[in-house]
Amino acid sequence: MSRRSRADLDVLMRRLGQDLALRYAGPGGAFDDADLELRRGRPGTRRGTDLEVASGVGAAEQMLANRLKTQRGELAPLGHPDYGSRHHELIGRPNVERTRNLIKLYVLQALADEPRVQKVLACVVYAPHTPPRDQVRIEIVLRLIDEPNPLNLVVPFSLEAAA
Repeated sequence: MSRRSRADLDVLMRRLGQDLALRYAGPGGAFDDADLELRRGRPGTRRGTDLEVASGVGAAEQMLANRLKTQRGELAPLGHPDYGSRHHELIGRPNVERTRNLIKLYVLQALADEPRVQKVLACVVYAPHTPPRDQVRIEIVLRLIDEPNPLNLVVPFSLEAAA
C-alpha cells in the first residue's frame, strides 16, 4: 500500500468528519453514559481545560455508535427524522432468533443510511448468555469511505423494558 500524501489525508479527515469527543463511562465498547471528553493544558502553559475533538476514524466510530444508540425518529424535532435505528422498537420482545434477526435488519438499515460507511462486511447479533437473557451483542465489521482497514464495532443492547 502506498503512503498517503498530506493532501490525501486532509481530504480523508474532512470526509470522515470531526465532532466533540465523547468519553463513555461504561466498560470498553459499551457506548453508554457518554460525557464530553476534556483536554487539559500542559503544566506551565496558560492553556486551560478545553473540549477534546474527535476526528477521522475516531469520529466515525463515535458517529456510528451514536447512530445505533439513537432511536429512529428521536431527532425529528431537530430536522433529522430518518437518523437512528429501529432496533429500539424491539425492547420488551423475547431474546429469540427472530428478534435477533430483526435487530440485525434494523442495524443494517441504519448503517445503509450513513454516507461514511462504504460497505458492511459482517454483522452478527447474538445472545452472549445461555440460556438467553435480555442482553444481545451486535458485532459489526465495516469499511469506512477511503479507509483501507476495516472497523470493528461491538454494541451491546438490552431487550429489557424500562421499569
